[in-house]
Amino acid sequence: MNRLTYDDDLFLRMECVLGVPVVNQIVWQFDTVISTEDLSSAWHNLAAGPINRAVRRARIPGARDTWVGAGEPLPLAVDGIRSAARLSEWIQQKANVNLDPETGPVWQLAFTEFDTGGCAVSLVASHVVGDGGALTSAAIAALRGPGDPEDFKSAWGESEVHDLRDAASQLCRAAAGSARALGRGIRSAVSRAKGGERTPSTPRGPSPVEPSASGPFTPSTVVVDSPTKQWVDAATRAGGSANSLLVAVALGILTSSGRIGESDPVKVSLPVSTRVAGDVRANATSGVSIMVEGGGGFRSDLGPVRRDSKKAFTTLADTSHSTTFELTKPLMQMLPDAIVAKAAQSATAPLCLCSNLGDRGVALRSIGGAEAGSVAMRSITQNTTVELLRRTRGGVSVWWNTSGETSTLCVTGLDPDLFPNAEHLKKLVADEYDRWQLTATFW
Repeated sequence: MNRLTYDDDLFLRMECVLGVPVVNQIVWQFDTVISTEDLSSAWHNLAAGPINRAVRRARIPGARDTWVGAGEPLPLAVDGIRSAARLSEWIQQKANVNLDPETGPVWQLAFTEFDTGGCAVSLVASHVVGDGGALTSAAIAALRGPGDPEDFKSAWGESEVHDLRDAASQLCRAAAGSARALGRGIRSAVSRAKGGERTPSTPRGPSPVEPSASGPFTPSTVVVDSPTKQWVDAATRAGGSANSLLVAVALGILTSSGRIGESDPVKVSLPVSTRVAGDVRANATSGVSIMVEGGGGFRSDLGPVRRDSKKAFTTLADTSHSTTFELTKPLMQMLPDAIVAKAAQSATAPLCLCSNLGDRGVALRSIGGAEAGSVAMRSITQNTTVELLRRTRGGVSVWWNTSGETSTLCVTGLDPDLFPNAEHLKKLVADEYDRWQLTATFW
């Protein structure tokens, strides 16, 4: 199936309709210098792989867009030697690259050396053409040799003559799904009228810092390493897992920032990969949410977070039950751009998003025989402004992964008033790492 899924379409609309592209980035940090020959080989493999694809917009209303080859990508960017202390600046500079999921280019591979020895490599790709799992799979395949990775295959090239057939099929799916969702909505409304449900409000504490000015604003991001064993041990001591500790660290940063109070319950969003072997989807990520009760209990007891997360993951894995959201996806994908733009005016960002990317093994962290000391992975929204971030009311988003003996956390503060700069966010992260007895090494 080479048609865009609802999730692919979501990121395409964010860029083409709302003007806020989302990109995914992987950054490798090495103690030695990687040869340009090895990087050039990886570049050619990426160019021939599944990540190098673009979108052909459907001409028949209601039909889904299709994938086509993206053509010539951006050349390998070999930047000059720079101070290792300015690595974060370089990472952000690479994340600001101009990509276009319709005409290309859709990804960029870049390299820089440090004046103290060692180097860094960055791979950035449009979220439209691949989520974190797709990008890491494409990267692994590119580093080990040409050919598609086992869990992310190329799929494009369908003729336009099938657009009419797809439009008719989408209309049937949209009608059936919406009818089922409507029935559930009526039953839910009756339940709420009887006092069966309450919707928690999104708390927001006072700002402890001077509000930022208006206009363009890049959300503050901090990248930090710690020993993987320390992370696992800290989680075990508190009766939790590596994933539940990730939630606790994010909540601790959010609480210390003043965004929420100790007594406030918090909704935590947990992305979940649904990718399987041989998948052709660019984006294959679902998600669950849990409510963490107030009182700050998560700082010492991770048991409830672990229990509730496991329950939510189990429910998501139950394919016999379709959520109302899943049922209405065909209809939402058929909506015209103008309606999407109108609906987006009231959209909000997650208050607390925690993405556990796990360990993709030595295959991801090795380039030309050299093994990276740490690997960072994250998503970035481009073209953001203070006004946009205030309106969408995001909190913190964190991405965590391990690279052998090192675990790496990327933290982005989406509140321009509470996280006005990286230094302020870094202090909050450092305090939280001290609380959990984690040794922090900042990039």
